[in-house]
Amino acid sequence: MNLNHKLMIAIVKRGYSRDVIAEAKKAGADGATILYGEGIGRNEKPTFFGLPATHEKDVLFLAIDGKIEDAVTEAVSRAGKLGIPGHGLGFTVHLNQLLGVPHLSNRLGEAKQQKGDLLMEKAADQFHLVVTIVNSGDSEKVVKAAAEAGAEGGTILSGRGTGVNERQKFLNFTIEPEKDIVLTVIPQSYTEAVVKSIENAIDLDAPGKGIAFLIDVEKVFGVNHSSLLKNNE
Repeated sequence: MNLNHKLMIAIVKRGYSRDVIAEAKKAGADGATILYGEGIGRNEKPTFFGLPATHEKDVLFLAIDGKIEDAVTEAVSRAGKLGIPGHGLGFTVHLNQLLGVPHLSNRLGEAKQQKGDLLMEKAADQFHLVVTIVNSGDSEKVVKAAAEAGAEGGTILSGRGTGVNERQKFLNFTIEPEKDIVLTVIPQSYTEAVVKSIENAIDLDAPGKGIAFLIDVEKVFGVNHSSLLKNNE
């Protein structure tokens, strides 16, 4: 079993994804899946002449071998101009298993060394990804609540889903409520405050309001780490 699969998620300005994917492929990535979303960062104004401003984003998912992580990170950062305020950010998470990519999922060797490297990486984790799934229209509350607790911003994706408390029918057809998915990357020292703020703003304990969960982030790129960690000192 290959213990070094990574999922890289890059959030870039709309229109940059073609160049980002092309450069990622040159660095060894096989390809990417693109989702369309919108986001608000600390350096992006939420209104324009008093009207809400939509900052459209492309969210790229790339499954890669950990051996090429640094090369793909550099390529994605360069093509997406990550690190420039308002252009986006990227991060990677560890995958326990990868299916559907035989040349990656069947790769063996150096398992013990990879496991040791992984434990060292986990010990050095400094960030969490907070994934919040709420009813459509509640995403702005999530972003605002997270920002009040110290988060830099959030990226909003649209989806749909149904829970045990949301089974509704119209003319015998099942209605699937629209959902917003909010991705927020935060320093671990902010986690408790951000999660609590989101929970209070949305009342996640109430049936049908939504869910939130945390994912350990192994590497973050395209952001000013010093500003994110300024309150950790």
